[in-house]
Amino acid sequence: MRILVLSHEYPPVGGGAGASSSLLSEQYALLGHQITVLTMGWNELPLEEIVSGVQVYRQPCGRKRWEMASPWEGLKWARQAWRVAVRMQQEHPFDIVHAHFIMPAGIVARWLRRRFRLPYVITPRGSDVPGYNSERLRIAHLLAQPWWKRIVREAHQILSPSQSLLQLIQAQVPDVRATVIPNGVNIGRFQPGIKERRILLCSRLVERKGFQYFLQGIRDLDLPGWQVDLVGSGPYAETLRRLAGECRTRVTLHGRIENRDPRLADLYARAKIFVMPSERENCPVSILEGMTAGCAVITANVTGNPEVLGETGCLVAPRDASAIRDAVLALTADDARCQALGEAARNRVLTSFAPPLIAARNLAALQACLPNPCLVNRGVLS
Repeated sequence: MRILVLSHEYPPVGGGAGASSSLLSEQYALLGHQITVLTMGWNELPLEEIVSGVQVYRQPCGRKRWEMASPWEGLKWARQAWRVAVRMQQEHPFDIVHAHFIMPAGIVARWLRRRFRLPYVITPRGSDVPGYNSERLRIAHLLAQPWWKRIVREAHQILSPSQSLLQLIQAQVPDVRATVIPNGVNIGRFQPGIKERRILLCSRLVERKGFQYFLQGIRDLDLPGWQVDLVGSGPYAETLRRLAGECRTRVTLHGRIENRDPRLADLYARAKIFVMPSERENCPVSILEGMTAGCAVITANVTGNPEVLGETGCLVAPRDASAIRDAVLALTADDARCQALGEAARNRVLTSFAPPLIAARNLAALQACLPNPCLVNRGVLS
């Protein structure tokens, strides 16, 4: 198949959604499919390159921050991506579009369907769904709601990475055609190493990730020989830096480390414990990375977190510094339990979230949306 992948996040831009979409695109390419990615430009990144067999085109749109784009930047990118996609479709037609994010990528996908009758599927990512990120995007969701519903209804399939996110979509469009396919994780990149007395937190630094509750929970704890590594950047960084300075246990803020940087894999490999107390997640790639690296995981028992972790880690109430403190105390005092949870978590990833398995499920969904096989690659639907 010739697959057009649309996503305004693609490494090194964005967070877990970008990492997930790139991993999936590279798996498609490994299986012999021709993959073209249209994504956002940022800073001095090349506008065109081939990455792991995937042709990547980046459209400049004035994006100001690597970790997130504004609704205006998304709309500007969609307009530019549409023009490029039309030219590509006319010159060498695609068989199908895989859009990551209902908006802005879904806007382009729907336009392509209306002009060329090109089928499209969408993998929603969280912030593109009303009710998920209301503190930042409530007004944008309200203004875009009519468009949003049309994009969802006209998609050949919604491939939701979690049941919890699908339920939010169904609250808006009850009859949506959808299935749940979780994110995959790069098993080769994130491996267990010699475990040290280290606690790792890694994500965009925004309030809903809940890192403040972890720092408040451990503030007065004296954990001999332990240290905390906090990786990420974002608008909440200064608040977290202040809280980290109040902790008795050493906390190192590493700033942003790109997902493909070996320093990140090294931090995962050495960490005994991984903490993600986020109160709202879709199918969190960072938790999958911690599980793959054999960490004992502590996370909040809401939204997509328990779907990923299952029974292989510690689930705590969201926004509960005391519960996080208790979980940290329990794990730091029990090396055997840390090891057992880490091994169980890694085994769960290998059996349920391995990239070939996730890619196969996505490809099956894409192929089910194709028209008569004899018309594939001719830009026509039967």
